[in-house]
Amino acid sequence: MSPKPSYPIRLYHNTIILLHGFNSAPSQKAEDITAFLEEHHLLDDYQLIAPQLSYEPQKAIRAINRLIRQHKWGKVYVIGTSLGGFYANYFRAKFHDDENVHVHAINPSWNPSLSLKQYLNQELENFKTREKWVFTSDYLAQLEDFETFIANHLKQYQGDFYSVHLANSDELLDFGDVIDYLKEHQVSHQLYHYDTDHRFGEIRKVMGRIVKSKLLE
Repeated sequence: MSPKPSYPIRLYHNTIILLHGFNSAPSQKAEDITAFLEEHHLLDDYQLIAPQLSYEPQKAIRAINRLIRQHKWGKVYVIGTSLGGFYANYFRAKFHDDENVHVHAINPSWNPSLSLKQYLNQELENFKTREKWVFTSDYLAQLEDFETFIANHLKQYQGDFYSVHLANSDELLDFGDVIDYLKEHQVSHQLYHYDTDHRFGEIRKVMGRIVKSKLLE
């Protein structure tokens, strides 16, 4: 029999899972979310989990899936930016009938197998950690599989907990395919626009929407 822990285990009713973008790491957005929660006296109500995601998409998806399943006895807010937004869309499609999973896709990549193909077989250096790694053809194929899954299953979502947040001056991604898909398949969603760029300096506004919507439930 395992001994009981000598310290209390805190169970949060709200968990935020923040997913960073391609070749990046948790950084400023995680700090801004923590500061927002502290300023609004919400640290006892919300926990923030900002994992360092694997460069391999399958491993990243498996890790995110474990986190969601571990915490979705309460509300789980999946916030993803860029490639993290692509992963967020994947989990909106996967958990399309689960009201405890709320998804906020920020500047989401829609076809990363195309937009990231320029990096194929190149040695890259992580923007934040400076770790070096290679973007392989296997990783590209995995992204293609996830794109197919999203295209086939996101259209099934008809709930109230899917928000897409787009920068008006995004210099890296075009969101026409995302918007066209949502309109064509009449996917239930909330769409918000912000006067910012791809780096998206408006995470506090996203948090404001999350907290407000939580109070209205």
